[in-house]
Amino acid sequence: MMRLFGLALAACLFAVACTEPRATDPIERGTQVYRQKNCASCHQVGSEGGTVGPPLTHIGTVAGPRKPGMSAEEYIRESILDPGAYIVPSYPDTMPRGLARGLSQEDFDDLVRYLLTLK
Repeated sequence: MMRLFGLALAACLFAVACTEPRATDPIERGTQVYRQKNCASCHQVGSEGGTVGPPLTHIGTVAGPRKPGMSAEEYIRESILDPGAYIVPSYPDTMPRGLARGLSQEDFDDLVRYLLTLK
């Protein structure tokens, strides 16, 4: 029993040690959320990431004009909260629903802030 407890404690300590410390800068926190939510499995930034979804390399620039009447920030927020509201031509409607669930408002806002820096 004591050995089992020791193994469980060691596993917990290892998990804590491997967890990325929470950044203090909102953009850095947004970058962490992007990684934690595994956005790069479908979206490319620079030369890294998947190609299932549209690239996010310049999303801070292209998001504004993508959907008339919306700012870049409004478009990015809507795309995360309601992925089917606008589907980028040539890409399938595969963005998972409910991505914002489980995110605090601060984490969601920081993710949007990070994406807006990609120009």
